[in-house]
Amino acid sequence: MAFGWTKTRFSPIGIDFGADSLKLLQVVLGEPPSIVAAAAAVVPEHARNDPAARYAFFADALKRLTRSQPFKGKRAICSIPAYQTLLQHLPVARSEQDDIDAQVRQQLRQRFNINPSRMVVRAFPVGQVTREGGAKQEVICLAVGRESVMRHIAMANRCKLDVVGMQSEPLAVVRAFQHLYRRKSDVDRTTCFIDMGAATTKVVIAHGKEMAFAKTIHAAGDHLTRHLADITHIGFIEAREARIQKARSLAAGDAARTVAPGQVQMGRSRSPGVSTMEDAADELAQTALAAPPMPDPEPAELATPNAGADSPDTIDCLIDELHLCVRYHQSMFKDRPIEKLVFLGGEARHVSTCQKIARALRIGAQLGDPLARLTRISQGRPPEGVDLREPQPGWAVPLGLCLSEANL
Repeated sequence: MAFGWTKTRFSPIGIDFGADSLKLLQVVLGEPPSIVAAAAAVVPEHARNDPAARYAFFADALKRLTRSQPFKGKRAICSIPAYQTLLQHLPVARSEQDDIDAQVRQQLRQRFNINPSRMVVRAFPVGQVTREGGAKQEVICLAVGRESVMRHIAMANRCKLDVVGMQSEPLAVVRAFQHLYRRKSDVDRTTCFIDMGAATTKVVIAHGKEMAFAKTIHAAGDHLTRHLADITHIGFIEAREARIQKARSLAAGDAARTVAPGQVQMGRSRSPGVSTMEDAADELAQTALAAPPMPDPEPAELATPNAGADSPDTIDCLIDELHLCVRYHQSMFKDRPIEKLVFLGGEARHVSTCQKIARALRIGAQLGDPLARLTRISQGRPPEGVDLREPQPGWAVPLGLCLSEANL
């Protein structure tokens, strides 16, 4: 008699401590992964600018959501919030990794007046550059206060979770889409992920599945929501809901139409047939990155008070910063033009904003839906705080956490 042994490979619970919401996700590891449980809770207005109130909210919401949803096990991987992270490109002398880490710490002390002993620091070499007439190694430095890291771990421990990893948001974003770059030729593909959140916009340029550039821009959704609240004399949460409802109404528009280069191109593009594994990979890529149509805004709509609520100063600032990101990447990798923009984050729901950015950068773009390819495991209880029937561009970080390796 033969005995078959199977063991379900549950991922750790991915916990995204975002500026706008707390998100939890767990999947069964496989190809494609399957969603075990998902839950989210919006950060209330009083906790958005009060660190003590924010931590108290996270602690209460984390305990409630892990008990009310069918999460399996106690292992968890947490995000390091972007608004608490220093993200900086630094040139260092070419050497071994240990020496690179030492040089990065020295630059943190000298250039930014930061005591590296109080920080958790990671350095990621990304290429060679010429600085001051000599060849240097370009690295992406990620640094976060050690106290902040330990506070998040302690919070999870109080909820009886075993934290096995802490990951930065840029790395989690790349990890969420790594399945699209499995062929040898995919190493030559260059994609720019623009994760527009509430407090920050994260820009990550990847060569295949490897991060080559990263930057945090402090212009994001909360600036636009506060602008709407100010000009319409309503509360912040009410303005947030009004913007979300407007985004949903635009997303429910007519079918996708052909757009010129530089516009946001949406719609599920399906090939007539799939004959090879490489064709299948391309098909999967289109499915995973596609989402419902993003119609062009009508001129009349742009003239309405609500449509004009997005602060032009914030969007123009964001576009200027993105231009700088593109030029910096081009200066480092002259033979690696960006092929595609992928919009992520809660703000990616806002069609006109994405279109304006794509037109300004003159690069084709799509709305990323990291959960599109995942299958659902029926648990009898619907997810709390998230509708999995809709595209969820804001869930790249939680999925990337689930697919990350333990590092603690």
